[in-house]
Amino acid sequence: MSWLRFLRPRGLFVKQVASFFLAFIAVWLVAGMIDVWLSNARFQRDAGGLLERADFAALAAPAGRIDVTDPVACRHLADTVLWGLADQGVREVSDFVDLVAYFKDGRLNVRVLDGARIACATAPAPVPLLRRALDAELRAGAARGNALLHGPDQWAMTRRVALGGGREALVGVSYWPGWATDTDYVVPYDLARTFFYALGIGTTFVALWMWLLLRRVRRATQAADRWAEGDFSVRIADRSRDEFSALAERFNRMADALSRTLHLEKALGGSLERNRIARDLHDTAKQRSFVLGLKLAELEHDAGGDERLARTVAQARALADRLQQDLVDAVSGFSAPAIAELGLREALTRNIDDLLGGSGIAWELALPRALEDWLRERPALAQELLMIAHEAVANARRHSGCRRVRVAGERHDGRWWWSVQDDGGGFDPASAPLGMGLANLRWRADQLPHGQLKIVSSSAGTQVRAEFDADAPA
Repeated sequence: MSWLRFLRPRGLFVKQVASFFLAFIAVWLVAGMIDVWLSNARFQRDAGGLLERADFAALAAPAGRIDVTDPVACRHLADTVLWGLADQGVREVSDFVDLVAYFKDGRLNVRVLDGARIACATAPAPVPLLRRALDAELRAGAARGNALLHGPDQWAMTRRVALGGGREALVGVSYWPGWATDTDYVVPYDLARTFFYALGIGTTFVALWMWLLLRRVRRATQAADRWAEGDFSVRIADRSRDEFSALAERFNRMADALSRTLHLEKALGGSLERNRIARDLHDTAKQRSFVLGLKLAELEHDAGGDERLARTVAQARALADRLQQDLVDAVSGFSAPAIAELGLREALTRNIDDLLGGSGIAWELALPRALEDWLRERPALAQELLMIAHEAVANARRHSGCRRVRVAGERHDGRWWWSVQDDGGGFDPASAPLGMGLANLRWRADQLPHGQLKIVSSSAGTQVRAEFDADAPA
C-alpha cells in the first residue's frame, strides 16, 4: 500500500513518467529525422559502392557459352548478371534489400554489347538520367570504361564488364533522394524502428531510475515518521553522495539538533521543578523547623530547675537542629544548578560552595577538559554526576569529620571514574545501614551507561567512585 501514495495524480512517480514520455516523443522525432538523413546518406554510399565492390568476374563466367544473337539467351544472360549483382549486394551491402525493391523502376540496368551493338538489355527501361549515362558510355567506347553523370538532384554511374569473345556488359545504377525517403516504406520503417528502440530502452531506464529514487524517498519518509513519534535515534541511510544524499544528511543533523534541544529542555524543566520544590521547602518546612527550634529554646528556659524536663527538651532541640540541617541539605540538593544552565564545572563549583560554606572544609575539583566536552553532549549523564558529587560531599561533611574533599574525573581502560574522596575517619561500607543517601548513590550510578558504584573507606578517608563506559552515545 505504501507504493500507492506515489501513484496519485500529483505524485512524483506520475510526474516523472509523464515528463519522460513528453521528452521521449520529442527525442523520437528528432532521432527519427536524423536516422532518415543517415539512411539517405547510407543508401547513396551503398548504391555508389555497388559497382565498385561487385565480383563481375564471377558474373561473367557463364557468358562464354551463350549465343548473344539468340534474343532469349541474350536476355537470360543480361538477367543473370543483374540478379547476380543484386545477390552480391544483399550479402555484402547494408540495407541492400531496400535498394533491390526499386530495381523494377529502372534504377538498375544491364545492357549486353556485341561489339558496338546492343544485343539485349534488362527490363524495365532505365530512367532518363541513367539512359543518358549508358548512351554516353556506349558512344565513348572502351576509352572511358566508367562514367558518373550528375543530374539536378540525382546521379547515375556506369561500368563496363568484359564477357569474353569481344562481348561486354554495360551496367548502370542510378540514385535519387526519393529512394531513401519514400513515404510508402523507408520513412515509416525507420521511424517505427527508432520508436520501439527508444521506447524499450527509455521505459527500462525510467522504471529503474524511479524505483531507485522512490526507494530512497521511502527510507526518508520512514525516518521522518519515526521522528514524528519522538524517536530521534533513526537516521536516513543514503550513501549516494548526490544532492538527495546531501539533503538527507542535513535532515539527520536537524534530527540531532532536535534531540539535543529536547534533552536540554527536559533537563531545564527538571531544574525548574527542583528549584520550585526547594523554594517550597525553604518557605514552609524549613521556616517551621526554625520556629520549632525557637519554641523549644523558650520551653528549655521555662523548664527552670526541672532536670528531667530540661533533658527531654534538649533532646528535642537536637532533633530539631538535625531536622533543620537535613532540610538545608535537601533544599541545597533540589536547587542544585542545572547543567543546561551553567555547564558541569560551574554547577559543581556553586553546589559544593553552598554545601561546604562555613564548615572550614577545603575542597578541589579535577575535571578534565575531555570529560567536560564529552558530557556537554550528554546533559542527562552530567546531571547524575552532579547529584552523586552533591550526595557524597554532603555525607562527608555530616559524618566523616574531614578537613579536605577532592572531586575528580579520570579515564581508565575505556571507562570514566567519577570520584569524591575525603580525609575523614572512614567507616565500614559492609556494615553501614543502607539509608536513603547510599541508596540514592547506587540508583544514580545505575543510570549511567554500564554504571557501577564502589565505596572504599579506611581510617585514612573514604572514596565514593562511580564507574561507567566512555563510549556511550550522545
